[in-house]
Amino acid sequence: MKVLIVDDHFMIRNSMKFMLQDLYSEIEFIEEDNYYNAERHFSNPDIALIILDIDIPGGTGTNMVKQIRAARNDARILICSASDEEQMAIHYIVAGADGYLEKSVDPQEAARGVATVLNGKRYVSADVQRQLLEVFSGRHGAVNPFASVRLSVREKQVMHLLLEGKWVKEIAAMLNVQANTISTFKSRIFSKLGASSLFDLEKKAKEKGLYHK
Repeated sequence: MKVLIVDDHFMIRNSMKFMLQDLYSEIEFIEEDNYYNAERHFSNPDIALIILDIDIPGGTGTNMVKQIRAARNDARILICSASDEEQMAIHYIVAGADGYLEKSVDPQEAARGVATVLNGKRYVSADVQRQLLEVFSGRHGAVNPFASVRLSVREKQVMHLLLEGKWVKEIAAMLNVQANTISTFKSRIFSKLGASSLFDLEKKAKEKGLYHK
């Protein structure tokens, strides 16, 4: 069995590998530390599972899941992120991911998440399951997670600069931070607004009153 792990943190990739090796006797890993390099593997029919960090250099939020699905509709996709599950998971599940795992969970829970997804089932917490049920059943009074978006001050700043046509490296220089940091903010912004492109980001930001031009 082949597993593609896409995460820019070496220790996280290693932890995932050790955990999976304990679960499965015959397993082969493909590792990438950025989204650009990961794309070339998406159509590989031998990959049984793709473990994807959403805050990855070059990442584009939920559009990453859509791109994987376009390349291989039968791929099993498990999001593994440090971002809060209750705020982010539903966006990725709706986009087509099979599960969402917080990096802070214990190894036993992580193993359960991987096994659940590989068995063809969806893995999310009970709270997110209820959230999905309420939204898609149209239950009266259900809170739509797409209706309101909370961006930090820094996220708003980065979003405005992106929409002004600035490149990631330009923004990094302006804010005196690493380009990878801006890539992480960009991915997080795209995820929170469910945007797939800069044009889509501008449209959705305007709809939610986050951008005026």
